[in-house]
Amino acid sequence: MVGLLGGTFDPIHTGHIRVARAALAAGLSRVVLVPARQAPHKSGLSTTDPFHRFALAALAAVGETSVGVSSYEVLREEPSYTINTVRYFRDRGAQVALIMGTDSLVEVETWRDCRELLDTAAILAYPRRPFLGDTVAPKLPDWIRGRLAADGAGRPGTVQILAGPPDDVSSTLIRDRIRRSEPLDGLLTPAVEEYVRKNGLYAGGGPV
Repeated sequence: MVGLLGGTFDPIHTGHIRVARAALAAGLSRVVLVPARQAPHKSGLSTTDPFHRFALAALAAVGETSVGVSSYEVLREEPSYTINTVRYFRDRGAQVALIMGTDSLVEVETWRDCRELLDTAAILAYPRRPFLGDTVAPKLPDWIRGRLAADGAGRPGTVQILAGPPDDVSSTLIRDRIRRSEPLDGLLTPAVEEYVRKNGLYAGGGPV
């Protein structure tokens, strides 16, 4: 089963890689990073050029066993709806798991064609504050809560909470540190940090 880890990745950071590793440890054969050209929930917000963000994701994946990158969303002009990406991979014969944070899981009912999404893909949710441990299930609607399983990496239609320390890293924090010329303390991989510095990303008043 292939895990899809999507996001704006503006920039991709070590927290994203930690989540990918946790998903692989849960039984996935491969994780594919899917940078979004324009995330629907961030419509109207300025983001860094999608091809810079794709390059950053590719650099972050270097040296990571069984982690790759897809250009599917960055090459499409329309908003990056997750259901379209899942259909794309399924049409090519892949069994799909969606990897997301628990903060996204509690909002997944608002996503386009969410019932098809949860019927055709497994969901692997990594702990993100404030939705940790026993606080997650009560926030889910009944039809999603009933899909919770201790081990769902191989079964479409199930929802599994991944094990691991909370992912407290945010791209917003990293952008702010770069703008203030503050140390990043390992929040980016060396290759990603070098690319950001060489291309002057995030150093001005906003993404470029």
